[in-house]
Amino acid sequence: MMNYKGILVVYFMTLCWFIILEHTRYDNHSLDYREVFQNAPKYKYEKAVIAINSKAEQLKKEKYLKQLALQKLRVEQELHKEQQKQIQHSRSENSHNEWVNFHATYYGHDCRGCSGITATGINVRNRIYFNHLRIVAVDPTIIPLGTIVEIQTPYERFKAIAADKGGAIKGHRLDILVESERIAAQYGRHDVQLLIIK
Repeated sequence: MMNYKGILVVYFMTLCWFIILEHTRYDNHSLDYREVFQNAPKYKYEKAVIAINSKAEQLKKEKYLKQLALQKLRVEQELHKEQQKQIQHSRSENSHNEWVNFHATYYGHDCRGCSGITATGINVRNRIYFNHLRIVAVDPTIIPLGTIVEIQTPYERFKAIAADKGGAIKGHRLDILVESERIAAQYGRHDVQLLIIK
């Protein structure tokens, strides 16, 4: 009888111990799982925040670099404009104060392919003067159309208006209007001196 009771007590104690042990293991496991589930989203969230911050910093840096590039481009454009103004001003000053060497040719209103109407709309079919000024063809990038000039040739000295242009008139060249192509051929080609008046 004592043995039976002893076995029952031992069995009961073993069973209780086993239940307590299993309960403890279950609690430990549930704690682990809870920690995993709590930490996993936090880890992902932190990782996402780090990634977003990193991307934001990258975009900010790219934006800053673009702004620097645009600012540099604007400064370069402004410098280029200023240089062009200075060059134009220098050319203007020099051309107003000095005689400049040009290579001259001559043309008559009866030249082949000529319409008799200048680029500024002056009809020169029967005249070589406009408002008491001779008419010359120029490169408008060197001498703007409408400019009044004085020209010294080997034959004469006169005031003229830059009223025409031509495909072959480039750079420091000019074409002086004369009465006919026959006279143009007699004058030929040569250097002249030109002074811009206004």
